[in-house]
Amino acid sequence: MRTKNAIAVASIDGLATLESGIASVVHWFFEEFNDIRAQTPALQRSDWTLYALSPQIDVSSPDFSPTVHGIVSSVCKTYGGSFEWFPVADSSSLRAVWSLDQPHRWEEMCQALAASVRQLCARHDQVTVLVHGIMLTALRSYLPDVDNVQVVFVAHSLGRVFEDKASDHRTRFEDRAFADMARFPQDRIGYIGSYFQGILTERYGRTAEQLVPLINGIPRNSFRFPPDTTSTERKDYLSRHGIPMEKNLIFSWGRCTGQKGFDTLIPAYRKLLHDISNDWHLVLLMPQEVSPPEYVALLDDQLEELPVGSYTAIRNFDGTLPYYLLREQVLKVVVFASRFEGAPLSVLEALQFGHPNLTFVWHDIPSISQFLGNLQESFPFPSLEPRHIADALLRATRADQVNGERVCDGFSTNTSAGLQSVLEWWE
Repeated sequence: MRTKNAIAVASIDGLATLESGIASVVHWFFEEFNDIRAQTPALQRSDWTLYALSPQIDVSSPDFSPTVHGIVSSVCKTYGGSFEWFPVADSSSLRAVWSLDQPHRWEEMCQALAASVRQLCARHDQVTVLVHGIMLTALRSYLPDVDNVQVVFVAHSLGRVFEDKASDHRTRFEDRAFADMARFPQDRIGYIGSYFQGILTERYGRTAEQLVPLINGIPRNSFRFPPDTTSTERKDYLSRHGIPMEKNLIFSWGRCTGQKGFDTLIPAYRKLLHDISNDWHLVLLMPQEVSPPEYVALLDDQLEELPVGSYTAIRNFDGTLPYYLLREQVLKVVVFASRFEGAPLSVLEALQFGHPNLTFVWHDIPSISQFLGNLQESFPFPSLEPRHIADALLRATRADQVNGERVCDGFSTNTSAGLQSVLEWWE
């Protein structure tokens, strides 16, 4: 029996795994769906069945998250839908599923995802698919004959901005996918911040009608946000990770890829050590589950050049650690040394959870400036040359001012606004 409406979320990460910023946005959608629905008139005017479409991941893999899978599955069931896997060539790990720079695997995933979407379109009059992850960009290319589906690709990265080894593959994939989507007036590209809105318009030639705001924000609640804890409890947790809580801490975090600039921060910190006392300590949270091995090897060589005891490198994903550390007064400086970004969640997390005396050091690029450009007591650096980063860090370690009030947009409010714009097409 056909029912009227369906929303499906298809993502490379965040439905049954939790290894990237994409994953945060995806599982937050399900955790916040009640609030999103309450703020979205189009969702209240009729019933919407909710689905999750995920690439297969071996449940015995350490990358599989029973917690995330359980949350997503439960919310789908509440709204009459289900969690559904689609097949991939290698489901042994998220790295294998991610396929890094293997676009032929991306094509295979898009084709498999399209088969799942076709099944939904046979069961529902109208289907809106929110797609997350470059590997799934070309979904519409495999649905050229299906009119009752609306494809909304959420651009967390863009090939013309993210200039890594896969950027050429990414750009070609995007250009083809966006051209195919443009043939269907209902399809949209979601931008996660004002910076990407401009890029999609100016460098990709997309029109305002083809774009929709799905602006990054931080939710009110998540299973990953620890409940109120005492400083003693937080210190015990952080100490178990080898973080010396008696020192002044500098913190940087993000997926361990060239994008995040750890390879520039580490030599900058080495320079900084010549000008500061030994009561400072660098903490790097750089999960490596889907990292290029050659980049990990580069960082290992750089870390060996730092004095023993001057840093702590955490190499596995830990969704709790940033929220604990950001609240601690011993954390003095946070650093964002990204080469490129869209609307970095790490920056939004620092704005939301960081204590009032926290100082920000950041690469002066538009995607970070859109959040920190007007912030008091922050120290941008003009390039990723270690001397520039070291200079900004030195000024930050000597700063003695309190930041003004920091405001971060809410996830459900931002998502609701974009989703309403998307769903109005059906009305």
